[in-house]
Amino acid sequence: MYYIYTLRCADGSLYTGITTDVKRRMRQHLGHIKGGAKYTARHRPESLVMLWQTEEKSPAMRLEYAIKHLPKSDKERLIRSPRSLPALCPKLDSGQYLRLSGTPYSLSTAKTPVHPKG
Repeated sequence: MYYIYTLRCADGSLYTGITTDVKRRMRQHLGHIKGGAKYTARHRPESLVMLWQTEEKSPAMRLEYAIKHLPKSDKERLIRSPRSLPALCPKLDSGQYLRLSGTPYSLSTAKTPVHPKG
């Protein structure tokens, strides 16, 4: 399985990525283990606001790309209303994606990050 996720950062910005292991990836972004994105090292993630699942890598990459290229207002719309995916990303086969509810890893339990500030 592949997961496409969106994080809300402390400064209000949104970060979208792809992973096969959500818990590990969240720990990386929080700096608990090596491998987080440079963006999340500078913009501390506060919450996992959107999580999609698909079986194959190619559709996961297409959805990640599509979300990353949406204006922030459309990303916020997608967060509020997952059913808006076909309207916001008409080139995608939205039937390939399952929007998962809830947060599989609580970011509120974050401890001090291991990555350097800067």
